[in-house]
Amino acid sequence: MITLLGFFLLEFRRKLLSGLLIAMDLVSINATLLFETDGRLLLQGTRGPRIVVIAASIGAASASMLNSGNFVLYNSAQQIIWRSFDYPTDTILSTQSLFAGQQLLSSISESDHSTGIFRLKMQSDGNLVQHPVDSPDTAPYAYYASGTYGWGDNGTLNLDADGYLYLLNGAGYNMKNLTNRGYTTRETIYLMRIDADGIFRLYSHNLKQSGDWSIIWSSSSDKCDPMGLCGLNAFCVPNDQEALCVCLPGFAMVDPGNWKLGCDRNFTAQSCQSNDVYNAYTVEELANTIWEDVSYSVLQSTVKEDCQQACSEDCNCEAALFIDRTCRKQRLPLRWEKETD
Repeated sequence: MITLLGFFLLEFRRKLLSGLLIAMDLVSINATLLFETDGRLLLQGTRGPRIVVIAASIGAASASMLNSGNFVLYNSAQQIIWRSFDYPTDTILSTQSLFAGQQLLSSISESDHSTGIFRLKMQSDGNLVQHPVDSPDTAPYAYYASGTYGWGDNGTLNLDADGYLYLLNGAGYNMKNLTNRGYTTRETIYLMRIDADGIFRLYSHNLKQSGDWSIIWSSSSDKCDPMGLCGLNAFCVPNDQEALCVCLPGFAMVDPGNWKLGCDRNFTAQSCQSNDVYNAYTVEELANTIWEDVSYSVLQSTVKEDCQQACSEDCNCEAALFIDRTCRKQRLPLRWEKETD
């Protein structure tokens, strides 16, 4: 038996089912949720095999969608034995928490809910941090941090029914308020989501009014903050409160409609065996621009002109990062480029 007790807003149907629909990446938008007599919970797409979401061994006897958006399974004694809130995807809803070690993954786009390129993780050290999905959990790869490192282990990110978003440590101590208390709860619901652009936002929706969800708080006002937004060999430039992706000199967009694919050379690379390799290229400077430091050679105590010459005379050198009198030779592709002040 499935009992649907809660609200269900079509434009956010995947969000309200939260972690339950992590398998939706594998089935069509018209998939059907099936609760079998043996206690299995299945997803049936318009084609292909059924996907087992919950196995029969868990012993589910009934299911319910709660007003919070939490989808729960009960055993025959009406005890909750499984909750979708324990398996978040890109969203947390009111009364839901993101526990230490858990993370939210962005979608590819607003219309494609496959896993995207950004993540928001509640670290076990108490810090709430954002990274690109294919990066380690270390400071050089973080583009957002709550600054609560070491304030308590086993922290949680929590969202109350009034839109109050905050961090607690394992002892229940408030480490940080991300939003204020006091948003209305009258016919209004809230959710927090890491969006496809890598920024996580708090949304509200009035149940008595038609229209979209409203943004009431954002982790950043700079849409170029998310590391890797523009793909390989490209960097992000703020443009009238929007993000503009620009290719490195000598590169062109792989797909003008999808910046996440980055940029590729618009010239033919010379082999190191070529006699003209040292005369084949010109060097262009990108001032106040940094990127991931994956260097194969580092020259200390040098000046910019010497760094430029050293790269020009090395046929393996395709880029050089010059910072604090240190010249770091690198090969392409470059990723996570960003302009600095």
